[in-house]
Amino acid sequence: MRKSKWYLVSVLATVLWPAHGIIAWDSPSSTRESQPAECLSLNESGTLALNESSIADLVIYQIYPRSFKDSTGDGVGDLRGIIEKLDYLQELGVNAIWFSPFFKSPQGDHGYDVSDYYDISPEYGTIADFHELIKEIHARDIKMILDLPLNHTSIEHPWFKESASSKDNPKRDWYIWRDGKKPGGSARPNNWKAIPGGPAWQYYENTDQWVYFHFLPFQPDLNFRNPEVKEMMFNVMRFWLDRGVDGFRLDILHAIYEDKQLRDDSFSWALLPSDKSTASLFKAHKYDLNLPETFDFAMELRGVVDEYQPERLLLGEAFGSVEELRRYYGPENDGLQLVFLFEFTSTAFKPDKYAEIIRRIEKALPPPYTPTYVLSNHDRVRFISRLNNNRDEAKIAATMQLTLRGVPVIYYGEEIGMPNSKFELNTSLDPIGRKYSWVPNLLCKWLGITLTRDGCRTPMQWNDKPNAGFSTSPDVKTWLKVSDTYQNLNVAKESQDPASVLNCYKRLLKLRRDYMVLQSGLLELIESGALKKKCLAYRRIHEKQNVFIYLNFSRDVLKLESPVEKPALLFSTDVNRASLNEGSTDAAFYLGPFEGVIFEEGR
Repeated sequence: MRKSKWYLVSVLATVLWPAHGIIAWDSPSSTRESQPAECLSLNESGTLALNESSIADLVIYQIYPRSFKDSTGDGVGDLRGIIEKLDYLQELGVNAIWFSPFFKSPQGDHGYDVSDYYDISPEYGTIADFHELIKEIHARDIKMILDLPLNHTSIEHPWFKESASSKDNPKRDWYIWRDGKKPGGSARPNNWKAIPGGPAWQYYENTDQWVYFHFLPFQPDLNFRNPEVKEMMFNVMRFWLDRGVDGFRLDILHAIYEDKQLRDDSFSWALLPSDKSTASLFKAHKYDLNLPETFDFAMELRGVVDEYQPERLLLGEAFGSVEELRRYYGPENDGLQLVFLFEFTSTAFKPDKYAEIIRRIEKALPPPYTPTYVLSNHDRVRFISRLNNNRDEAKIAATMQLTLRGVPVIYYGEEIGMPNSKFELNTSLDPIGRKYSWVPNLLCKWLGITLTRDGCRTPMQWNDKPNAGFSTSPDVKTWLKVSDTYQNLNVAKESQDPASVLNCYKRLLKLRRDYMVLQSGLLELIESGALKKKCLAYRRIHEKQNVFIYLNFSRDVLKLESPVEKPALLFSTDVNRASLNEGSTDAAFYLGPFEGVIFEEGR
């Protein structure tokens, strides 16, 4: 049986590239086995004035616009719907919002296929709606971060239509066109693979040439070796920065440059991908990912945003080991201010494994470099579903994420414990799911994988009314089906429950705002000795302030020695706990099953 299962995995892997959570492993067992703040203020231009700790004190909330709030009753979320819910986000305690793309797009990849970088897709609203949105965001001392797909455009973009029209078109070199190894579309230029699997080249008969795409065939890559392309995309950034945007999340930045000679990829023994390496499907991806020119490009991007004051933020999506991704920050912290560190995201839910990755992150990115900590996003199975929907474990994860040294990124709905939903591949709206609609559902279930991202993108669950309060029209068919959990799991219900996941997030975020040590303090891991497989402990240090965090990842009651004589409890995931010394008469304290605590030394 083991042999046959391995054979099927091998066969499936040769046609799929389940890279970096885009095709996500969703078996709960795989998660365990793999492993007082300064106030923000507005300056004269209407953007947020950033103080010295402007990066370290960020808490970023990701909104997937299609799924947050529908104000028109058409079943699709929009900008005015987001405006309606800004007070909720302010009360939650976040101070930055990252918006997945709402640029004009044919929506083949739901906004990541841009056809006009200077306009808003009509299903989301208008430029006037954007201006009102950014005004209302800034009025609440929240920063606005736009998701910018620099790497590629839609085939519907006028640039590409011109480029594809003829070999002598002035924009021909704006994309990566090459002759095949044989004429007539019978042999591709090289052996490169796209992220979702399959060849990375699309043939155009009218010019007998192939165009390169790193992701999907309708998203051809721009040629950043062309100075005109580079300057045009820098001007796109300036266009939005001039309108008050506070920064950008940079989509698949690691794929911006390709080998100039487009040499065939080399062999690797790696079968399946991981967040530690870009090698996969026996390809090293030596010539299409994380090239030296891309690291240099990060510093050029920083140069563009540094034209603006106050400081603007760059947050890069890139893949590779923590040590490799360090290069995107620049040799003198003069590259991107933040980079996603997905090795943390895919770490097994075990305290010793978390201690290991945190130690590596701290070594690779010591102050003044700032790490990021992400549990879920629009490409990955929702984290609580990886925990078998265990809400106590979700509170432990939130406590860890919001108290480590770095910038946490919360995915919409994560704060209420929204789970993944299951969708059939043959009805998937995600182009990845459609690509693999032929794969039997039973096989996916057996292998513990999901081949569609629809499940992590369902509408936000605001209340227990029809469509979970997502749409103004209770009878409309929402763009994705609302999760069946909405009647028992929604913002309105959790707001009334002191022990809910939502109120756990609110208490943690308030504590983070109130204690500078949790924003910009140093981090020191505390050895747990014989309990290292059950407990993760660390302290944050800022000037004379020390805060201690202890997290019990087990179902056992743990007895631990207090590092201070008079511990003063600041927070517990157990909302009913009043002090750290409950049930203890000595210097020890107890942690209940899946309990996390934060305390300082009492005076």
